[in-house]
Formats: sequence, C-alpha cells, structure tokens
Amino acid sequence: MSANEPLETEAYGAKTKGGKIELLKVTLPPLKASQVQIEMSHCGLCHTDVHMLSDDFGMVNFPLVPGHEGVGKVTIAGDDVRGLKVGDRVGVGWIRDSCGTCEMCGCGRENVCQVGYDGTFLGDNNHFGAWSRVMRIEAKFAFKLPDNISAELAGPLMCAGGTVYEPIVEYVKPGTVVGIGAVGGLGTLAIKLCKLHGAKVIAFCASEREKEDVVLQSGADVYVNMQDPKQMENPPKVHVFLETLPVNRELSVVMPLLEKAGIYVRMGFPKKDQREFRYDWLPVIFQSKKVGGSIVTGTQRTRRLLQLASDNLKFVTDMPAGSDARLVPFSESNRAVEELVDQKVKSFRTVFCW
Repeated sequence: MSANEPLETEAYGAKTKGGKIELLKVTLPPLKASQVQIEMSHCGLCHTDVHMLSDDFGMVNFPLVPGHEGVGKVTIAGDDVRGLKVGDRVGVGWIRDSCGTCEMCGCGRENVCQVGYDGTFLGDNNHFGAWSRVMRIEAKFAFKLPDNISAELAGPLMCAGGTVYEPIVEYVKPGTVVGIGAVGGLGTLAIKLCKLHGAKVIAFCASEREKEDVVLQSGADVYVNMQDPKQMENPPKVHVFLETLPVNRELSVVMPLLEKAGIYVRMGFPKKDQREFRYDWLPVIFQSKKVGGSIVTGTQRTRRLLQLASDNLKFVTDMPAGSDARLVPFSESNRAVEELVDQKVKSFRTVFCW
C-alpha cells in the first residue's frame, strides 16, 4: 500500500469512557511529505493515559488510542523530511504538531505554542496515540534516540522526563534547593535531573510506597515524611517545589515550604473536579512567592534532555533494585493500569511492548 493512502493498523485502546482496553483496528491518514511512518515497539504508561481513559479532564473523544511515550523505528520518511531516515530509532511524545510560525515555535518551545499545539491523541487525533503498531507523525516531533538509551528509558523520557526537565531548565541552577512533591515516575526522573543541574533535592513523600531508603537511593538528599507531624513541625524550606502528584494538594500545605521568592510549579494533572485552588494572597505578596504550571517540553529541550541522559546514563539509570522500569506486553495492559491506579507496582515506571 502506498504511503499516500490511508493505512489500517492495530492499536490498543478503549471504545468508551472507562471501558476495557482492547485490540482495535484504526485507520491512519495518508502520510504527508513532512511526516514519518514509525513501526512502534514500546510505549511507556503515563498516569495521564489513565486520566484520559476515564476522561477525567472532560476532553476525550472515544474510541481512544492513548500513548505518548512511544519508541519505534522509522519505516517511511516523507519527501520533505530531513534529519531522519528509514531505520532510525525514534521517540515520540505528547505533541504531534504545532503552528511552526509563532515566537515560541520559533525557539523550539512548541509546548507553549501561541496558536495551540496538536496533541498526539487529543481531540480529533483520538486514534493516533502511541499504543499503536504504526504511527504517522510530523518528523519534527519524532526524536532520533542515542544508541545507548534503551527503549525502557527512552519512552518515559519522552513525557515524564520532558515534563520535569522544562521547569528544571527554567528555575534550577547549581545550589538551588528543590522540593519534589511525589517520588514516582516523574519524581524519580526529577531527582536525577535536578542533581545533574547541581541542586540539592528534598523529597516530600506522603504514601507508604515512597520508602525512605528507596527515595534516598534514587538520589534525593533529604527525605521528609509529610504524614509525620513531627517532621512537618519545622520542615526544610526550598527555592523551587516541583509538584509531580497527579491529584490536587492544598496550597496551604506546600506554600509554607517555600523560601521567600520561591516558586511552586504544578505538573501533575488533577482531575476535572480538583482544578480549583485557593490561598491567602498576603504571604504570596509580602514574601514574593509564585505559583505556576508547566506542560511537557518542546523540541529544543527534548533533544538536550536526550543528550544529557545519554552523557550521564549510569547515573540516570542507577535505581534501587526492582524500582526501575518493568516491561509489560500490551496484551496485559488492563492489569497494568489497574496496578498503577491501586499503587501496587514496585517499579516507578511501566513500559508496554508489542
């Protein structure tokens, strides 16, 4: 079949909100001259995929094929594609296209495209996620992977890694004291990347899953149990608090943890009914504190992130035994999602494979 024609392929997804994940037949549009076709081999499981399957944000079209931490090989490159060729191993993330003409796109920050980026499986792209055997995507958003980065690491870097790397580049420098709001898939990568930027890392943990020895072995300098009243009587202060928790947290709990002129940055998506937040303006004004958000990262920083991980591979992959990524066949995706939701997974990341 010609690349200029629609392509029918297999993909894992759900037909309805909250429905069972199953093998579906989906049809991809004809390949554009600016796009590549990728035979997918792996895809990380992100908590956002779980949110989308349940339509927790009220923005999903069904049937849905999720997945935005994909890894595969280029099988066809469009006539206008430069920098990628057939056989190249690539990663794909949250963004499949952007306007390409605004100020932000011009500097490689497509994640804040002023027109609005095109999500990998958002809106009318609901069939096009990376839980598919084949993807067709703008070549600009398919990133050639360093040879020494495995699929188990590359997949999570495409979303979890980029998500935490964005605010780290913005706000963290040598000597910055950074608080991590939850040590899971995002939090462990945040610890590693903060340390590579010369920061001191304090892990603020509130679940039984976040064991002190595991968190410290992952690279954190200090462990704080937020469930322990004694530890929270006089907790350490931070310049930057990276909120990786995928549920809402009262600002009254975290804002006092900030030094003056500090910033609280939320990356974890709360559910639709948890989006509002309240806090007293006076301490924000008089102590020059800030509240912000951050969404994934753009092409420029994704390339920098992949190179940083490649150059520091031993440190990035040095994790406590059993806590690194686990490989799960797509055929067992329902079980894997249930285990993630129920917090029954010892490993910090799950990566699906065909």
